Amino acid sequence: MTHTRTKEKAFLSTRKSAVSLLILTLALVSSCGYKFAGQETKLPDPIKTIAVAVFVNDTKEPNLELAVTGAITEKFQHDGRLAVVSAQKADSLLSGTIEKYSLEPLVYDAYNNAAKYRVRIKVKIKFEDKVGQGLLVEKALDVQWDYLVGPSVVYAELARQEAVNQAASYLGDKMIGLLLEGF
Repeated sequence: MTHTRTKEKAFLSTRKSAVSLLILTLALVSSCGYKFAGQETKLPDPIKTIAVAVFVNDTKEPNLELAVTGAITEKFQHDGRLAVVSAQKADSLLSGTIEKYSLEPLVYDAYNNAAKYRVRIKVKIKFEDKVGQGLLVEKALDVQWDYLVGPSVVYAELARQEAVNQAASYLGDKMIGLLLEGF
């Protein structure tokens, strides 16, 4: 019986220590101004909404502007800190130009055929405050995404399209970081 009581005391002591450590950690975290990511922005107070204009496509790649604009819009919708609305209702406007699109072979197979490619996309963005300060950010951003070429032309084209979508999605992540988090 004493063995059981000793185990119970040890368990309660360990549990009290864990609870104390958790309370101490929470107190320290809250006292140093820590905030969870995705709750605040570095934008001026009146900006609560955003419109994402269809990007201008200055490349020869057809429909690239649709993939890029769609991915960026989706990222802002998913993030939720700014409501995505029409240009007429928006406090801010994000617009851009796709300046460069390229495919670069990275790896070749035994027959000297490209087996892996890199998609590169370069855009120039403008982020404007429509209710006050005007142009807030004007910057060029580059993204890239690698993909493997498959055994058929159809597979290779599907892989390329998926790489374009992934690069555009990553571009959206970079814009969220730049515009809302300040980096």
